[in-house]
Amino acid sequence: MKPLAGIQVLDFSTIFAGPHCGQLLGDYGADVIKIEPLAGDDSRNWQPFHTGKAGSGTLFLVVNRNKRSVVVDLKKPEGISIIRRLASRSDVLLQNFSAGVMDRLGLGHAQLRKDNPRLVYCTISAFGETGPLAHARGYDPMMQAFAGMMRIPKEGEPPPTRINIPLIDFTTGQNAFAGILAALLQRHATGEGAHVEVCLADSAMALQAWGLQRAWAAENTNAPPASAQAMSDNVPYEAFEAQDGWLYIACGNNKLWQQFCVAIERPELAGDADYEVNAARRAHYEPLMAILRPLIASQPRSHWERAFLAAGVPFSPVNTLPELSRDPQVAASGIVQEVASAEFGTVKTVARAVRFDGEIARVGSPPPSLGQHTREVLRELAFSDDEIDRLCQSRVVGESSGVGSAQLPQEK
Repeated sequence: MKPLAGIQVLDFSTIFAGPHCGQLLGDYGADVIKIEPLAGDDSRNWQPFHTGKAGSGTLFLVVNRNKRSVVVDLKKPEGISIIRRLASRSDVLLQNFSAGVMDRLGLGHAQLRKDNPRLVYCTISAFGETGPLAHARGYDPMMQAFAGMMRIPKEGEPPPTRINIPLIDFTTGQNAFAGILAALLQRHATGEGAHVEVCLADSAMALQAWGLQRAWAAENTNAPPASAQAMSDNVPYEAFEAQDGWLYIACGNNKLWQQFCVAIERPELAGDADYEVNAARRAHYEPLMAILRPLIASQPRSHWERAFLAAGVPFSPVNTLPELSRDPQVAASGIVQEVASAEFGTVKTVARAVRFDGEIARVGSPPPSLGQHTREVLRELAFSDDEIDRLCQSRVVGESSGVGSAQLPQEK
């Protein structure tokens, strides 16, 4: 299903959160035109490189499939004129420039919606448009620090460390996607577009809603603050080392605890007054761990996986990334797919995480080379080939050279 077929998107965004949103729109059928500067999206040259050569940055490949790349120099009036023509016929515009940049270019939401009242204009920023940090720039690890997601070390411990996935970038892109869909639904009823605003800091705050609620509860009751290492007060609800690797076990209620005791062949623990209910297990945490940790360590992961599956105990192996990519469950899901690219070769990619009628979506077009679709899109705007040639010669636009950068005349 391609429910967004017929929707045209101008995607000016770079790096991660915005391009992820644009890719989601493209995955659902929108025509996403990625507007890039002469040098391209910075992430094209972020290492590691898929092919070992500059221009094939793996981050770019992660969030730019199902898009067309058009290279336009926004510093030139003719470039701005091209964008305004595109915006006048587009449904959505997505941008994450620093505050004020699009307004100075004459491409702000109020300016463009005068010509196209139906335009849904989405702005992604670090901290939003108000407050003392409104003009600050930001990346995912900064927001993890800002939102209290990094464990504060005790003396002698390693320094604060980031979660090793761009959680806030992904979430912000999905929030932008949801906001755009809501605005398109509203437009269907009213005929009017909207200005959708999302920022990394708000996304991080939303992810911390439970943590903040726990902190407020601790303030209200004078209780000690919750541990930064474990969000759950349930026991057991953590990683255990098996004979040949790690498992995460999550007993979220007393019934699951009872099933866990059956799986580990220690049913008497479920009836022990020290461990029968979760409050008691929390109170007697250390003696319980003294029982469970060596017991789990005595068997390989495969033993516990069979036992926990049979007993209905929530668990997961703690995978490395290579283990994850080879996991039978991942293979059965079909979510990892391959797409062929003339420039990047065979690219593995993770498909969208939503199915329709039981079917995983097939990945469409590969991430584009820089300026691959410049000529195609300008023809759609009724530019002649002679006009496009002139625009290329004057460096207003660029088109693909097939090596990850726009083909432009050499500087003398």
